[in-house]
Amino acid sequence: SGSVPSCPQSIGTRVASLPLVSSAYDMVSTAYASTKESHPYVKSVCDAAEKGVKTLTAAAVSGAQPILTKLEPQSEWGWGGGHRALARQQGGNNLGLCLQFI
Repeated sequence: SGSVPSCPQSIGTRVASLPLVSSAYDMVSTAYASTKESHPYVKSVCDAAEKGVKTLTAAAVSGAQPILTKLEPQSEWGWGGGHRALARQQGGNNLGLCLQFI
């Protein structure tokens, strides 16, 4: 009850900054970039796939926005528990409840 405090980072950003997640992402990203550089045919396929994923993601976000807006008030309770667990995982760095979607 009451307003939800705002915070500078979304929950997705906070999860991505966890050491294990960040390290895994860096390793996969480096391997992906290296493979694209080494193999021109793989690069062209990957570039086409990336463009397709970006287009599909933009369409999905656009289509889902009205639903997310409608569900946002009901999600406050659920996000609170997830936020507290994430804050404990980050050593108690509590930035306030973020309702920003990834």
